[in-house]
Amino acid sequence: MTRGVRFGLLAAEIILLFFTAFFFSRFRYVAFAFRALSVILCIFVLNAEMNDSYKTLYVFLLCVFPLFGSVVYFIMRLGKSVSEKRRKKRRKDGSKTGNYLAAEFGAEALPAEDIRYYSCGKEFFDALTGDIEKAKKFVLLQFYIVKSGSLQKKVFKALQAASERGVKVFLLYDGFGSAAFEKEIKKFGEENDVKCRCFNKVGFLLNGGANNRNHSKSAVIDGVKGYVGGVNIGDEYVGEDMRYGIWKDGGMSYRGKAVNALTAAFFRLYNLRFRQKERAERYFGDVKAGTEGIPLRTFVSEPTSGKSRQAEVYKTLIYNAKKSVSVCTPYLILDDGVFSALTAAAARGVEVAVVIPGIPDKKIVYAVTLSFAERLKKQGVKIYLYKKGFLHAKNTVIDGKYVVCGSANLDYRSMYLHYETGIFFKNARIAGITERDLFSDTVEYEGKTKGIVGKFLKAFSPLM
Repeated sequence: MTRGVRFGLLAAEIILLFFTAFFFSRFRYVAFAFRALSVILCIFVLNAEMNDSYKTLYVFLLCVFPLFGSVVYFIMRLGKSVSEKRRKKRRKDGSKTGNYLAAEFGAEALPAEDIRYYSCGKEFFDALTGDIEKAKKFVLLQFYIVKSGSLQKKVFKALQAASERGVKVFLLYDGFGSAAFEKEIKKFGEENDVKCRCFNKVGFLLNGGANNRNHSKSAVIDGVKGYVGGVNIGDEYVGEDMRYGIWKDGGMSYRGKAVNALTAAFFRLYNLRFRQKERAERYFGDVKAGTEGIPLRTFVSEPTSGKSRQAEVYKTLIYNAKKSVSVCTPYLILDDGVFSALTAAAARGVEVAVVIPGIPDKKIVYAVTLSFAERLKKQGVKIYLYKKGFLHAKNTVIDGKYVVCGSANLDYRSMYLHYETGIFFKNARIAGITERDLFSDTVEYEGKTKGIVGKFLKAFSPLM
């Protein structure tokens, strides 16, 4: 089943739910029962620990469409991870954000060496496939999207060769993002002894599977080198599909003991909802250097029923910024907390800049992005457009020394609905390289959006 077909089926399910709700609302007792239920749910929502934008959306739907709103509410709440993991002891690195990551994610600071920044997808995948070709023990890969093309053939060829020489290969892909290529991935895994797993295969909308996706992108080679970033396996990421101009993305790689945390993060998601588990400790690298290198934290953000821990990290970073905040994101759909943090930083004299795409990949989402950009601009935040095409990178630099790199966008889906993987560390050299590339080929956004479409769609931004 292709990705387009699955989108169509999901849309059909939503339309069917809406018209079913409309049909049953004609019956007095059914309509009364669901109106009573909607009142109860409104009271529950207003007293729940959740983002105010979600409260607004739920209350609006429950009041205007009681039956349909009730169904949407329960679908959105299904699949939420409400369990709290045991928190590891903190290792302070002089950063409030680092301490927050340690407390909320169990993100222990471990030494990393040879941190490298990749300014484009081609650099990233050239390095990654080169390391796969040299792998001796195992390869761990996870991507939201794996689709057919020249890059896919190149990566799969390297994985096949690795498996043939006795290297264990694990591939985790998302059931929604990789739907169009799922059968081919399974076939490749069966024929080449590659352990492929589909994360949260999408079925009926009512099972909640459409919401909680594994949006992470990472790789581990032999337990000694790790990769993180915003890239997926698709030709646009290496400049071979130019429908949206240059598809700007990249990531970082590093060595050292910190790679073990990325290995643990991979198997945390690889084992999720599967009975057959793999012990992450079996794949830890034998790293003897215990304290050498830059303290680096790896974190996995999971969907929660209350506040967004991912958003809390960004707010902590931004509120503690003293000189500058530089962010690039493909989708700028902010919750109130992050929006307030950015505007408050600009108000107190911090140079705040956000870089967004110059060419959109999704016009409806881009309309909302420009609406938020216009609001930020009015509050003193500088907005830049990547003028060569679509910007898909997700990097943040604070005060020219703190860096966040990973898979999370500045939107509701990454903050509240998706599983995301990222790293956080302090290093002025890498921060400088990242920040310079962040602003390369950009122009300051001067135009005013019409705003009507964006403002209308903003009410539904928690769904985007």
